[in-house]
Amino acid sequence: MKLSDQAYDTLKWFAINFIPSLATFVGVVGMALDWQPTATATTIISAFGMFIAGCIKMSVAAYEKAKREEYEGNSDEQ
Repeated sequence: MKLSDQAYDTLKWFAINFIPSLATFVGVVGMALDWQPTATATTIISAFGMFIAGCIKMSVAAYEKAKREEYEGNSDEQ
C-alpha cells in the first residue's frame, strides 16, 4: 500500500499525536469518574493507534522499495 504525502502526514500526525493523547485523556477522566470500562477503552484506543502505525510502516516500506528499484533501474542505464 502506497499513501500520498498528504495521507501519510495526516495518518502520522494522527498516530503520533492524537491517538496517544486521546488514550491518556480517556484513561485519566475514566479513572477520575470511576468509569469501569476505562481499561478496556484505553486498550482499544491504543490498539487502533498501533493499527494506524502499522499501516504507516507498510506505506514507508513500499515507498522505500519503489525508490530503491527506481535507483537500481537508473544505475543500470548508465
